[in-house]
Amino acid sequence: MIKMFDLHADLALAIQGHKNEFSQAVLKNYWLPIWQKSGIGWTAAASYFEGTEDWDCMKDTILLVKNDIRESGLKQILTAEDLNEEDPCTTVIMTIEGMCGIRQDPEESVRWMYEQGNRIGSLCWNDENALATGNDGDPARGLTSMGKAVIKEMNRLHMLVDVSHANEKTFWDILEASELPLIATHSNCKRKCFVTRNLTDQQMQALAERGGLIGMNSCEEFISEDPDLQDADHLAEHVAYMADLIGVEHLACGFDFGGYYYPEDTGKDLFGPWQAQNFIEALERKGFSEKEIKAIAYGNTFELLRKYL
Repeated sequence: MIKMFDLHADLALAIQGHKNEFSQAVLKNYWLPIWQKSGIGWTAAASYFEGTEDWDCMKDTILLVKNDIRESGLKQILTAEDLNEEDPCTTVIMTIEGMCGIRQDPEESVRWMYEQGNRIGSLCWNDENALATGNDGDPARGLTSMGKAVIKEMNRLHMLVDVSHANEKTFWDILEASELPLIATHSNCKRKCFVTRNLTDQQMQALAERGGLIGMNSCEEFISEDPDLQDADHLAEHVAYMADLIGVEHLACGFDFGGYYYPEDTGKDLFGPWQAQNFIEALERKGFSEKEIKAIAYGNTFELLRKYL
């Protein structure tokens, strides 16, 4: 079984969803057995903010994730030295999805998030906030002056900037402002599925030219506009197109599994982490070699994090 590094998992929501069942150590008691059985060797632990939350709410959610990781006794990725292909237990890296709560003191706020363990962060979800503009915001609005201050401080700390929910104007503004490579933790190819959340060829090429990485997203609506084609095999078609365009070395996993936050649904064959190996099998059917699959599954992510954490 090939292990995977999932660059986007909404674990704050996953923890909150099972707090009634487990008063502490939700990750260990509920999710760890699923990860171990399905080959999730490393996973992001994303704290998600939709755009309405203030700074106190952000802090509470981030501490919820941090405390559950500690209570669960899970190893955390803080530096390049924490990356080990032979880790026997699932390892986590804390990430931020949206920074709408930062409305003042941007550098201090970024430092606090970093000190809690976060190593990847996006400035916005789909919202329009004091830092940047997401997919649902004004297409003509991009990165703000406060957002540029956040990027500068993230670069100084080597906290990677995630552009998955940024609108195109913000994407290009961040590309210009950042001295370090960018990461799109959970985005697919707009040429294969024309939705705003996916990336254009030009965006993917620019990101790759700067040494960045794109995590493949298993959300059905980002795989295909046709409900009959929203499955692992058609996500593998995104991979094939993107590999031809920018190279296998710039591709990774960023599943954004709905099973973390929509437990009442079932989806198709990539809805939850328990189905992660379906992606590996789809890549095999598509003709990718074992070396290429391992690079997409975890190797490329290891390489990027080892260079820049």
